[in-house]
Amino acid sequence: MRLSCLSILLFSTILSAEQPLSTPVQAVISAAETTPETHSAETTQTRLPETDEASNSLNAPLPAVATEPLVLPISKPELPMLPPADYDVMLLGGGMPICSSLAPAHCAEEASFSALAKTQLRYALDPSQLQLLAAAPIFSSERQALQQQVVALLNLLQTTFNGEFTATELTTLWRALPAQPESDALSGEALWQALSEREHKAILDYLEVATFSADRQYRLTEQADLANSIDQQAVALYQQLVSLATAKATSKGRSQAKVLLITAAASDPFASVDLYLDIFRQAGAEVAWLPLNAALTQALSSKNCAALADAFAEQNGRYRREQVYADRFSYQQQFCQKGENELIKLIQQADALFFSDGDVTLLTAALRQPDGTATAALNAILAALQQNSLLLAASNNAAAALSGGQLFATAPIPMLSSGDSYHALQYGAKAATAPWQGCQKEQRCPNNSSERQLTYTTDGGLGLFPLGIVDTQFAERGRQARLLVLQQASQSRFGFGIDENTALLVDLGQWSEAKAQLTVVGSGDVTLSVLQPESTPNVLLASYYLLSAGDTMLWQTTEPQLFPANDKTALPQFAEPLRSKSPIFTRSHFREFSRSLCRSNLISASISEPPYTIKLTKQDNCYQAETGKLSYRQLLRIINPD
Repeated sequence: MRLSCLSILLFSTILSAEQPLSTPVQAVISAAETTPETHSAETTQTRLPETDEASNSLNAPLPAVATEPLVLPISKPELPMLPPADYDVMLLGGGMPICSSLAPAHCAEEASFSALAKTQLRYALDPSQLQLLAAAPIFSSERQALQQQVVALLNLLQTTFNGEFTATELTTLWRALPAQPESDALSGEALWQALSEREHKAILDYLEVATFSADRQYRLTEQADLANSIDQQAVALYQQLVSLATAKATSKGRSQAKVLLITAAASDPFASVDLYLDIFRQAGAEVAWLPLNAALTQALSSKNCAALADAFAEQNGRYRREQVYADRFSYQQQFCQKGENELIKLIQQADALFFSDGDVTLLTAALRQPDGTATAALNAILAALQQNSLLLAASNNAAAALSGGQLFATAPIPMLSSGDSYHALQYGAKAATAPWQGCQKEQRCPNNSSERQLTYTTDGGLGLFPLGIVDTQFAERGRQARLLVLQQASQSRFGFGIDENTALLVDLGQWSEAKAQLTVVGSGDVTLSVLQPESTPNVLLASYYLLSAGDTMLWQTTEPQLFPANDKTALPQFAEPLRSKSPIFTRSHFREFSRSLCRSNLISASISEPPYTIKLTKQDNCYQAETGKLSYRQLLRIINPD
């Protein structure tokens, strides 16, 4: 069913800690399978009969907007005397665009690269590769006819067009090809639309060619230009990472940080190596690539390095990477032959590990055996972390993969692997294999689930971040509800949501006392949702902490303490109009609504998106810096009244 237009109920009350629900609302939460298009909605104010504080429950009529602003009687908390932070973990929310030779849109006009810069991916319609593609095991048996049509179409293009193509040129030629009168084959456009994303990637893998310098002496590499990146906040985050790693190096008597790059989460872990190596070199680090991935772990376990290419195709569903990136693949083979001790040696020498973005399942498969036990490499990472000699940094999905308490001997903390907020509200969370994008086209989704199903791993990911579930690209993709649904389903008290271009710095030095010191850097926010005991599957209830740049939090198992940055002051209760867009859990709409409540003279506000009611209530003052950055704590309820 399609969600109705947004309606908003606004009200104010004298703030106190809200009482647990005396009569839980019993209702089944449901949502449309397809989220409707986003649209702005007019804010309406509804006057309702006034009630006293005792009757202010979710089942009672909502009071009217107050005629006088109400001031919250809570002063700014003072930061306790904490030891100087020595950060162990840096969780990055993703979305950190860097100027590179393959991404000129992120560059200022002054950006420049050497003659050995890779500026395009190149593809060729080589007859021998087309022959291999015809027999490649990338299509299911039910889709073999499509595979043969693809090969026939590419052979037809090859008779007319020679040479190399960019991806855009190749797909344009493909999609423009009309259906052939003498054949029952689909037109180029219809065939393109019939393929899944996984099948598209596999086909392009068979057609991709390595790019070389004019004299063919050097493979062209993707180059970065940090100084001329348009988004200098993204640059600052990489520089912050190197700075924290340098502090680790200094404690060991060295002046330059050693950063170890792990691209195991990527479906093509070879493709981004050149870029990250260049980024960290320009940021001032000594950097090396650790060629660890699921295929290498499998080859080491089976002692069969000769089968590394086949293991990679099986694990990652990508092909011919050993030909396109022959030097990188050769380097990985050498590591395989040296054995796992070579991986451990590099880990022990490093000051920081950086896990790049990708698939949480691929990353965990690289550092855990099929039975879930930790590899020797993962144990080496944990040992270095516990010795305070290593910074762990992870971006986007890789950050989510760090969650889990196994290695810290705590209760299991789930690893979130897929899903969106509205699907989570309607169908709940499943401890199951994550579906891949395009599995519905292939009719091969695990357990016949939707591509948008909220899935998770019960025992968590790598077990290196023991404080709670991690979610990323948080506000930008409206992921507040999916995190809270997973917390409820798994009874996980703490959930961390990290926005793009933002990082959460974590000092685990007080872990033995069940405490941790957290700090936020970057342009976005970090959200901590604390599941409340009164929460039920039908009435999701959580404290909702929002931290921005400069804020500190003392995490503890009782209730965390938020300490706004020194430059932030309590907002006056001025009457800025409340703003919202529908659907609320789409894009950054929830973040805008939550911030708007802070800047209004209201204590609480509810949004009606049948069948949901989303209610926010201020629990403390909101604090704001001159830059507009906010810090606050609100109570979030997602309910479905009968």
